[in-house]
Amino acid sequence: MKNLIRVVFALFLSCLTTFASAQGPAANFTPKNPIADNLLTSENTVLLLIDWQPDLIHTVQNIDQDIMMNNIEALAKTAALFDIPVIETTIGVEMAGSKQTVPAVKKWVPESVKNIDRVSLNAWQNRKLVEAVRKTGRKKILITGLWTSGCPTYTALDALEEGYEVYILVDVMGDATTVAHEMAIQRMVQAGAIPFTWEGAGAEILRSYTHPKAMQGEKIKGGFVEIMKDHFYPFAGKY
Repeated sequence: MKNLIRVVFALFLSCLTTFASAQGPAANFTPKNPIADNLLTSENTVLLLIDWQPDLIHTVQNIDQDIMMNNIEALAKTAALFDIPVIETTIGVEMAGSKQTVPAVKKWVPESVKNIDRVSLNAWQNRKLVEAVRKTGRKKILITGLWTSGCPTYTALDALEEGYEVYILVDVMGDATTVAHEMAIQRMVQAGAIPFTWEGAGAEILRSYTHPKAMQGEKIKGGFVEIMKDHFYPFAGKY
């Protein structure tokens, strides 16, 4: 079944590309200013990875852990593909001996990015992290992390208070109970955060199949289409 989906999708893209070429790829596409765009773009967005550490991952119960890890890897790859700034942060590594960010996520974080280890549950109460966000000059923040009801929530609420546009990627967050996760999402949404998914965010950044990274890229050979084939279609209907 998975192979059939891949074949059908490949044929669809082939037809789409042929049609676009015949008409002229940009004939009817209206570009927008990628910095001032009201939608997510690779030029106006920053990704915040909060506490993707083994001890926290292993307690997650609101979503299947394998699915959650698939989703966070897909998002990290998407950020790498589109060169979106990434801010990686952990809690208690230096002070409490907690483990670092798991390799499945860490390998997609640029080597130039220095992990910010914290003692505060609220990442926004770490001066280095806030400075890192401000340095990007971007006002749209994609927030992911563990546990939903703790660090991501406090961080989102404070970022909103400072005027940032906060997107909480609900399928890339996890908590020890379903109710804790759901109540935290509700609280953030009521405060003004925008609920979304990793695939939705990635597709919004892609925006058009005429995008040069739709089907190719230096870091991801098959571009965003490859990420979708590897991480989205095989999980259709599973959560």
